[in-house]
Amino acid sequence: AEQCQSREAAMAAKPEKKKDGKEGEAPATDEPYKTANPGDTATTKGLLDDAVVQAFEYQGFPEDHRLSNLKLGLGFIACVLALIAQFWPNPLKPMPFPESRPLLLVCCVTYFAISFGLQAITSFYEKDAILFTLNPNEVSPWWSTMKGHRVKVSTTLPRFSLDYTLSLQVSNEKGEVVDHADTKMKLTDYFEENGTFHEDFFMDDVDDAIADIAKRKQKTQ
Repeated sequence: AEQCQSREAAMAAKPEKKKDGKEGEAPATDEPYKTANPGDTATTKGLLDDAVVQAFEYQGFPEDHRLSNLKLGLGFIACVLALIAQFWPNPLKPMPFPESRPLLLVCCVTYFAISFGLQAITSFYEKDAILFTLNPNEVSPWWSTMKGHRVKVSTTLPRFSLDYTLSLQVSNEKGEVVDHADTKMKLTDYFEENGTFHEDFFMDDVDDAIADIAKRKQKTQ
């Protein structure tokens, strides 16, 4: 309760920006506050998710793009198969049907197998994940503690709910899950009634969540 009151006071105390450059204006280098429609869950979650990814980058956790690259590669192969099925062997004179039936069968089966694989990755592995990290770099404050470990970052925000959940799952180099932590955050701690988003407050709490799980890992070493 004290934390909420202090944040409400801090929100009220922040100077308003004026276009005329007079008293109360933030420095020119400051970015304007981000805003979101309080009733638009998708936009609000996207705003929060972007801030979470940014917080991990600031803490020295580079993003792992391997899964994204795999999905892009599979999607590219599926597109190539569609072109082959349509235009093989010559775009100006493709193989007529029914001579092309074996080729179409192979392309269609492979295409649906790839589509099923992509859907399985999304449904059973990624789920609500917004970020997969690599090992923290040497400039990270948690480099020695989290060395050799990766973090899967997942978030949820049910429709019309004020509870945003940040889930951190730590895995070792073998892919074994060694720790997991959920942090619930109230949107009212970071958004004003008009939708103004206080990103600095939110990122402070994300940093605290990262620190908590890193310290827990340190105690088990």
